[in-house]
Amino acid sequence: MFTIFISIVKDRKKALLIYCLTGILFLWLFIAFFPLMQEQTASVVELMEGMPEGFMKAFGVEKESFTTVEGFLAAKQYSATWPLMVILLLVAIAGTTIAGEIEKGSIEITLARPVSREKIFFGRYMAGTAMLLVFTFFSIYSVLPLSVIYDVDIQLSSIVKLSVIAFLFGLAVLSLSMFMSALLSEKSKVYMIVGALLISMYIMNTVALIKVELENIRYASFFNYLDTNGALILNEMSALSIWVFIGSAIAFTSVGAYIFNRRDIAA
Repeated sequence: MFTIFISIVKDRKKALLIYCLTGILFLWLFIAFFPLMQEQTASVVELMEGMPEGFMKAFGVEKESFTTVEGFLAAKQYSATWPLMVILLLVAIAGTTIAGEIEKGSIEITLARPVSREKIFFGRYMAGTAMLLVFTFFSIYSVLPLSVIYDVDIQLSSIVKLSVIAFLFGLAVLSLSMFMSALLSEKSKVYMIVGALLISMYIMNTVALIKVELENIRYASFFNYLDTNGALILNEMSALSIWVFIGSAIAFTSVGAYIFNRRDIAA
């Protein structure tokens, strides 16, 4: 399993490096822009007061989004840009590691080795988890040296909470993607189905925040539990969010491993 883990990481190290650098560059951009935003705080807050509350919630915007660096990053970086990047990274990893190999026919070489299917599945899963951990670390904790460079105060405890909830969100996405990759035989179908599911979740969460009568549908969305405002602005994490992400990761991973172990690849 360790050999499989190392092989997957080596094959995707360039892509991981590009994602990490891109995440850091976006973070750098927002940190550098924040002092300029602070100069316009009064006029921006006045403009926000005239907007519908549901509209602001739907896009993760609070008054703190323009008055504190934590709120600004929650609205600009970690409510939209970061989730999109981690989804693209993880779905690509999961789609190519099983369904992609089945599609190419190279999975037969892997299965011919004296290694159980469980080890093959979990070796790939752990490789994806390791890359998620690396991306999460660099795309979040890089804010600390950047805040020093631009003389911006930021709470370390908020960053730690954000990194935990963001990592668990990514783990749930990876697990869902690995499940689909074990179920399907073409990576394009994995991308399409997982993408459609996550887009639907995002839409459900947005609609629930705008339409009070539909607020309960947000509980079916991963994005409802990715509370970046709570982590960065309020310096807190929801226990429900933690358990939903962990439970989803365990469920999708277990079923995915079972399917991969039982399915007839040749068929």
